[in-house]
Parts: sequence; C-alpha cells; structure tokens
Amino acid sequence: MHPELMEKVNAFIRQKEIPLLGAADAATLNRLAPEGFRPMDLLPNAKSALVLARPLPASVFRAPRHNRHYSSYTGSFHTYSHAMNDAVAAICVMLEAAGYASLPIPSYSPLAYHNGEPRGIASLKHFAVQAGLGKMGKNTLLIHPHYGTTLRLGGLLTEMAWPASGPADLPRICPEKCDICLKACPVGALSEKGIDITRCMCNCIEHLLLPPFMLMRPLRWLTAHSRFMTQLMEQLTMSLFEMYSVSCFKCLERCPHFPRHKTAKAEA
Repeated sequence: MHPELMEKVNAFIRQKEIPLLGAADAATLNRLAPEGFRPMDLLPNAKSALVLARPLPASVFRAPRHNRHYSSYTGSFHTYSHAMNDAVAAICVMLEAAGYASLPIPSYSPLAYHNGEPRGIASLKHFAVQAGLGKMGKNTLLIHPHYGTTLRLGGLLTEMAWPASGPADLPRICPEKCDICLKACPVGALSEKGIDITRCMCNCIEHLLLPPFMLMRPLRWLTAHSRFMTQLMEQLTMSLFEMYSVSCFKCLERCPHFPRHKTAKAEA
C-alpha cells in the first residue's frame, strides 16, 4: 500500500471536482466479465480497477431539445466523456511514474461487440458496482445513493493493488418489487431479464446512419455470427458514431432515485 500516492490521486480528483473514486479487485472482475472484456485481457497483470464518477446536471435530461439531432444532454455527455478521459490519463501517468503499469479505459468510444451488441471495451458500470459506488438497477444503469442515475464514469486498470471494498449493501436502491422503469420504457426494451439493447437503441438514439429496427435485428445476428462483421461494425462505430443524440430518458428520469429539484423557499 502506498498512502502518499493514493492521497496524491485523491487530491487530484478533488481538484478536478470529481466527487467519487472507488477501487475494485481485478481478479474478481476477471471472474465476472466475459472473455475479451476482462481486466486480464487488457492489462494482464492488473490488480485493481479504479473508477471515477461525476454527476451530470439533472436538467440536461429534461431540457427542451434544440432540434432532432442535438440536445443539452448530447453536449454534456461528450464534454464529460472527454473530461473523464483526461483525468484518467493523468492518473495513469502518476501511477506509472511510481512504477505501476496503468491503462486508461475510455469513457465511451471505441466500442467492442459482444454477441452482436455494442459495449465498452470494459464495463465501467460493473467496475463501479464492484467498487461500491452504487447498484445496477433494472434499467441497467448505475444508481448511486445520492447522485441517483446521473453519474458518468471514467476508469483505469493498474498493477498497483488498491484497497477494494466490494459491492455496497444498498437494499433501498432498486428493490425487488419496484418496476417503475420497466413500465416507463415506451418500447418495452426493459424486462426482469434485462435490456433489449437493439430495441432501446432504435428508440432513443438519433443518428442519420442508424438502421431502422427491422434491419437491426438481422444485423445483430450477422454480427454475432461473423468475425468479419464484428470487426466491420467496430470500425464503423469508431469512425462514424463518435457523436449522436439521445432522445429518450424515460427509465432514467422515472427512477425514484433520479435527483429532484428542491423548491427554494421565498425570502422572508
């Protein structure tokens, strides 16, 4: 353990106004993640995964859309992604200066395909759960006790062993009988079994090159069964889908843990 180095990292994220930092055990993640998306597939001798989390302003999810292809969320999402990537890269430099190989995990792009569906090269949401930063909801979003469903994540793998707390005990978050988000989805993409990513994407993502739903299912099947198609889709996604708009936040907003504005009391 290196308390001085850990404090240096913590001081850095405080300076960057990033309120949350957690650590997950890489060996545990290696057991939980599918092959190709495990810490050991990216940094073979990784001992820890560090996760940074910062909330978006709740209003960006509710602000009026400027046009079909841009919303306040679009700008904030990409601004935050770049900011988290910059912070993570700087932390990796600190750790490597102390002798620990460290690899940044992109906040968004590039994406990789698993069973025909796009995902990050490693799941920062699952990293965050194992780091005690929240609980995965039925809407497949990370839910934090204070920041709710608004967190955006950055992460890294490192050969330095950090104290890992493991998943937090959060029984009040997403209790078994709550199905508000499932009912809120306008296209039925959410169920007790999980999420139909294809149906969700076709409803909420606005991009000129996104195929209609009737073509997305056979495209997903082809991608899942062809290495060539997988590589082609990963290349197309990286080249053409760096920017897109999101038009639906129903499962996020309707969640009881979504931050609600407090009405200011009138001055006496």
